[in-house]
Amino acid sequence: MDDRCDVEVVVVGAGLAGLVAAAVAARGGASVVLCDVRAAGGRARSDQREGFVLNQGPHALYRSGAGVDVLGRLGVGFSGSPPHPAASGYTEATGGLARLPTSAGSLVRSPALGLADKVRLARLLTTLPKRQGASFAEMSAAEWVASLGLSSRGAGVISALTRVATYAGDLDLVAADAAVAQLQLALEGVIYLDGGWQSLVDGLVAAATSAGARVLEGERATALQARTDGTFEVCTPARTLQAASVVVATGSPAAARALLPHAPAWELGAPATAACLDLGLRRVPATMVAFGLDQPLYLSTHSPKAHLAPPGGAVVHLMRYGARTSPEDKDQLWALARRCGIGERDVVAQRFLHEMTVCHALPRPGPGLTGRPAIDATGTAGVFIAGDWVGPVGLLADASLASGEAAGRGAVEHAKRQQTNDSAMVGR
Repeated sequence: MDDRCDVEVVVVGAGLAGLVAAAVAARGGASVVLCDVRAAGGRARSDQREGFVLNQGPHALYRSGAGVDVLGRLGVGFSGSPPHPAASGYTEATGGLARLPTSAGSLVRSPALGLADKVRLARLLTTLPKRQGASFAEMSAAEWVASLGLSSRGAGVISALTRVATYAGDLDLVAADAAVAQLQLALEGVIYLDGGWQSLVDGLVAAATSAGARVLEGERATALQARTDGTFEVCTPARTLQAASVVVATGSPAAARALLPHAPAWELGAPATAACLDLGLRRVPATMVAFGLDQPLYLSTHSPKAHLAPPGGAVVHLMRYGARTSPEDKDQLWALARRCGIGERDVVAQRFLHEMTVCHALPRPGPGLTGRPAIDATGTAGVFIAGDWVGPVGLLADASLASGEAAGRGAVEHAKRQQTNDSAMVGR
């Protein structure tokens, strides 16, 4: 079947970035088609298992992040609760757990650090919200931690908090401006979402379709071609879409490159991967939050703080930042689970996700956040990109939501200019 369809904006990809771009473009008055929809939401999808709602690994929404602002402008609501305040530091070499300082109050009581480290960390927690993150772009997050003058134990605590904030297993690979900005957001607080991140996906789909965006489910974009009249053709197995502008929000940079009419000159950072163990439990574990101090590990109990589990149950997510082989990562995560009081008899539902991509390209030391590709860095006017590796704003979901909004706006503006130019040509 070769069905032709003329629209103003085509959005390719239905992750968070693509859904936002489609909603913004449709609300901007453009006719919009959203294609390449295999499962809306991408890595933000949640699954129902035995009455438990499991996100794909631990997800938290930053209260003061760019994403909350984008959702508010689109009218996408959400509810949830902050994490459990008590956290432990886990040392794999000894199997020990100790109260971890994550605030000024817990810093005083924590046995994990000596007096000198407590003084330095107290000063850091006090001054961090006022620091200008952009000034740290030249150095890596690891270099920034080293510059704080902490002991190896103190540096381990800050490194653990930075890994959780950035999802980067190797702090040498991420720019310090991004790390500092994420830690500043973390101090403002995060929310675990009732109903999981699927609630955001459903809200964004509703925002796009209610504004008039047409969703082509199951249709994968196979080609994007620029026409001589300044418009574009997006081909799927079922039809050819002719559009005034296009947003490519396909997830990875490689997938975007494969579609773009001209090869872009992007200089990208390394991807961040993780191994995730998602558990639905009969009861709440003894230790609800744990950060690895000598290994890039993390455990967090998302429910009952958020509504994700049956009464009396709990949803716990474990993560190893930087995936290795499946057997060793799974064994390591289960060792942490057992140390935090989780036995196999407690488990009702479980899922192991090996080598999950949590960020397609980290901001590189040197250029930092501002060195990521801009939404129009495609080599083709009228074609825009969006994703967690695009634009100067935020990391992870915040970057996807912010770049999706900017790309949707850019696509509408280009389509309107194209229409104006076409009208002027007809009037001559």
